Amino acid sequence: MKYRISFVYIFLSFIFFTQIISKEEIQKPPTHKSVPVEPGDIVNLDLPNFYVSMNTSSSYRKLETNEDFLSIPLNERANEIPLFTNSFSIGVNGKVYKNIGWDGAIAFIQNGEQYSFSDMDSSFSYKTRYRYISMPVRINYTFNFGSKFGCKLGLGIAPLLFINYKQDQEWDTTEGSNGSNSIKTNVGFNSAVFNFSSYLYFIYRLPSNFGLFVGPEYRYQLNNSYEKTADYKHYSRALGITFGVYKSIN
Repeated sequence: MKYRISFVYIFLSFIFFTQIISKEEIQKPPTHKSVPVEPGDIVNLDLPNFYVSMNTSSSYRKLETNEDFLSIPLNERANEIPLFTNSFSIGVNGKVYKNIGWDGAIAFIQNGEQYSFSDMDSSFSYKTRYRYISMPVRINYTFNFGSKFGCKLGLGIAPLLFINYKQDQEWDTTEGSNGSNSIKTNVGFNSAVFNFSSYLYFIYRLPSNFGLFVGPEYRYQLNNSYEKTADYKHYSRALGITFGVYKSIN
């Protein structure tokens, strides 16, 4: 009889102890686990990203007589007009604090202008391009409109290393013949210039860590394109549209 009572007591104690453990496990707060990003999910807004972009701009110039040297008048160069040029960039965006970020890139930049003259019997025209390798560094601020849409306002300084000058000429003569010529040189130009650069990009975020951006961009050259002893002082300007694609880096 004593053995039966002891057995029942042990059995009831075991059930009671098990219930206590079960209650403690239920009341234990759940642990947070990271959820992997699945294909098709919209990317985290805070992730850094790698991008490629193309810019097409109406490029023009401020041109003035170099009064420190010979004071030669502008003559027909005063009639130069803007030229559409294309530029290309690859770069990285990163976050600094909250919505403030930075972007750095390596870019191929083209500035330019063009000229055209014609009368009853002849014509002459040229397109001039100044080519540079640029390393822009800019600070930006991002405005988010939900998980898919946003815009980014940025500004900064871009040093440009001069590559070459190219001018493509075309003409028609009074005798009815026509011709063309291309002038390409790297002599007589400042080896490095600096741009102030600003942009406003509109962003559309795609699934799988990709996104698109498009928006206006402005470049303002701060120092002279030509050497100190050149006939003129030349400062490029450019206003255009940049569009590109980026991929967030996990």
